[in-house]
Amino acid sequence: MPTYHCYASQGIASEIPLPELPPADLPPDSSLHVALSDNAIIPAATDPDWQHDFVDPHGDLAFRCLRFDRDFYFDFPGIGQVRITPDDRILIWQHDAASIESIRHVLLDQVLPRLLAQRGHLVLHGSAVRTPGDRVLVILGDSGMGKSTLASAFACSGADVLSDDGVLLDFAPPGIRAVPGYPGLRLWPDSLGALFAERATQSTPMSHYNDKRRLAQPVPAGNGAAAAIDAILLLQPARDDRAIVIESLAPQAGCMALTRNSFQLDLGDHDNVECLFAQAAKAACETPMLTLSYPRDYALLPDVIERITSTVAALRPR
Repeated sequence: MPTYHCYASQGIASEIPLPELPPADLPPDSSLHVALSDNAIIPAATDPDWQHDFVDPHGDLAFRCLRFDRDFYFDFPGIGQVRITPDDRILIWQHDAASIESIRHVLLDQVLPRLLAQRGHLVLHGSAVRTPGDRVLVILGDSGMGKSTLASAFACSGADVLSDDGVLLDFAPPGIRAVPGYPGLRLWPDSLGALFAERATQSTPMSHYNDKRRLAQPVPAGNGAAAAIDAILLLQPARDDRAIVIESLAPQAGCMALTRNSFQLDLGDHDNVECLFAQAAKAACETPMLTLSYPRDYALLPDVIERITSTVAALRPR
């Protein structure tokens, strides 16, 4: 099976081609192993030891997570099912109505970050960019707030996209670093057309159940190595006065924002949740956190980027 590179040292040996990820030189025995199943894999007519339903912003069921003994399961309605065993094996069943793009999407953007979170890593549901001035920014916000659009605008200004949907924080000294997942962007057609009109035909479907498109980005220097974070931005709704507003976020509020925007799997694992809060508190205390609100107007994005970069440069002079 070919092996792919994801989240720095994490390798994935997969029966499913994963074109979103760069190839890896890691030996297969140090990797997660992904295989396809011919049949549904969640045990039928059996009560799980634990279950949690994740809902979308409209309150509808997006997917559910279950645990039977030591194995975790994901059930994505109309897409497929996933089983994760303690020996790093991931088994995937693809629903007849689902596309392979949808399977790759739930594996890379839902399953893998939650698996790493269950192993004690703080994985943020957000984007990360490295600006031409070598500033590394992490962008957080609720679904639909424009994380990918802002990351794309940075890309248009010459920044490297480190990750669009998952950023693992590395707490090893000397400072907190962002470990990207993969550099591709996921955009709605209007953002894709406004920001990458000349490359829109190079995009591919993200899934069969919505219109988002994937747009590959160059692998940044270092092949996804961790990079010291200069600031974390929390996107908030635009104000009525159409102003671009950047404000400091207190550590207590920052800790809650990081927690709210992190991936988790077993919410009943108290030791794991305690570890999450401790990591979020450390990151909020040691990394500048800023709130950002601005009108959702593509024409204003260059001004937004200029304001962000000048603010961060003042916070972190070199």
